[in-house]
Amino acid sequence: MKAILAAVNNRNEDFNILLEELKGLCKACNIEYTHIMIQNTIPSKAYYLGKGKAYELKEWINDEEIVIFNDELSGLQMRNLRALLDIEVTDRTDLILRIFASRAHTKEARLQVEIARLNYELPRLSGMHQGIYSQQGGMGFRGAGETQLELDRRKIHNRIAGCKKELAILKKERQIQRKQRKYKDIIALTGYTNSGKSSLMNLYTHKKVEAKDMLFATLQTSSRKVRIKNRDLIMSDTVGFISHLPTHLIQAFLSTLEEVKEASLILMIIDRSSPYVNKHIEVTLDTLNKLGVKDIPILYVYNKEDLESQDFFVPKEPYVFISVKNKTHMNELEDMIITLLTKDYQRVTLDIPYTNGGLYNELSHKYQIIKQEFKDRSISIVLELDQEDYFKYRQYRI
Repeated sequence: MKAILAAVNNRNEDFNILLEELKGLCKACNIEYTHIMIQNTIPSKAYYLGKGKAYELKEWINDEEIVIFNDELSGLQMRNLRALLDIEVTDRTDLILRIFASRAHTKEARLQVEIARLNYELPRLSGMHQGIYSQQGGMGFRGAGETQLELDRRKIHNRIAGCKKELAILKKERQIQRKQRKYKDIIALTGYTNSGKSSLMNLYTHKKVEAKDMLFATLQTSSRKVRIKNRDLIMSDTVGFISHLPTHLIQAFLSTLEEVKEASLILMIIDRSSPYVNKHIEVTLDTLNKLGVKDIPILYVYNKEDLESQDFFVPKEPYVFISVKNKTHMNELEDMIITLLTKDYQRVTLDIPYTNGGLYNELSHKYQIIKQEFKDRSISIVLELDQEDYFKYRQYRI
């Protein structure tokens, strides 16, 4: 599919990165753009572009099938542009939703995408179908057209409520699964989309998570048991973030991203070769804040060090530089992970009877045994425990 991209530059400092992201979104949708129209002005209410520029855009259209705008269009703008250009018109948010819909492979992901789509369509009903609704309206009282608009809105509200109920059931099931987990330490991989989160996940797991060089290759959270420095952990790969991600999209994926809020440590994966490193970090931190993620330590993992950096930046502490592709500095990464996970641990010696061998197996999988001694009736082990287990197993302390 061929497209023309259109954008208004009102001296927004993020304009270049937003435009680059739009190109990436097109690539993820298998859309080839032929031209990019940029107007240096403030978006107009009627056509987004100035009226003269909108007519100029019409002259640009040859064999293109769609025009994609870099900002979220109102229903009125979309209706006017479709009528003028006589071609399919869409915007950045709709493109993201299309990608999400194509990547939603689980029931939970499909429900979340549907909620996001309905929330996107809801405020655009009257604008997108203004002609239909106004023609059906009455004189000074509620007519058939207004009733139809209200009916359409009610249907969407009811469907959103239904989706949320289904998501609530799935959320309860996931909470039960979390409680049944044998290993409490969760490492959540977050960061800008296409930064290498899934590739890092694949290094530590046998079951491959889809990793492609495109935006939003990963949509649903994937959690796997991994072993790092003789320690069993849970690693969770999450959907990537992007600039100006609409609030209703973030809200729709709250249930999936709850895995981040349960994490013991967040690994923020950053593409150090990008010219927008600092902006990517800013967007990720802002999104985590919107999700209500607080008081969870963050390790800044600057990936793709094998590629040439296009910008100077000062790394945020604590940090590590790696290349997932070349598997370089992975040992440093693992050392940092264990250091941050165990910084509040207390060293203790436990004396465990042989009759309670299950406890020894559990602890040896969860923690690194520093020292052990086999006695006549028990085994003595030295290890570092978190606060909860330090008090839980106090009866075995010596």
